[in-house]
Amino acid sequence: MKTLQQYYNEVGEYGRKLYLRNEAIRTGRWDLYEATVRKEFPDIAVEELQGARDLAVRVKQMTKEELSEWITKNRVNMITSDLYVLDEGSILRGSVVPPGDLQFLIGDGLEDIIQCNVSPSDVLTLTNHSVYWVDPVVKA
Repeated sequence: MKTLQQYYNEVGEYGRKLYLRNEAIRTGRWDLYEATVRKEFPDIAVEELQGARDLAVRVKQMTKEELSEWITKNRVNMITSDLYVLDEGSILRGSVVPPGDLQFLIGDGLEDIIQCNVSPSDVLTLTNHSVYWVDPVVKA
């Protein structure tokens, strides 16, 4: 996984915020994320913190097999990650998108640094993490 400094260097303060948010959700340590959001993004801090805490309650850890089953069961045809999609620890969200829209939404998702939109097959074939962090609520 890229470091906090790498995300900051590549995406600026927004990259730092996403990295700290991801870490807080996965570890339950909220102090640094909360301090950063309140200082750098005061106008949206309350909503940001609540959204992250809501996600932390529902996010699930899955094996690769469980992730594959979840994708199939829910007919997920697009995965969006908070951080770089191939980084272990990125939080994945599934969507069911009209097939005609996929080419426009996925595009060069593997080249994106944050909020990557990729096909589920890319995640399954290009990664082999011990744990996948998944928001089980599928976006339609």
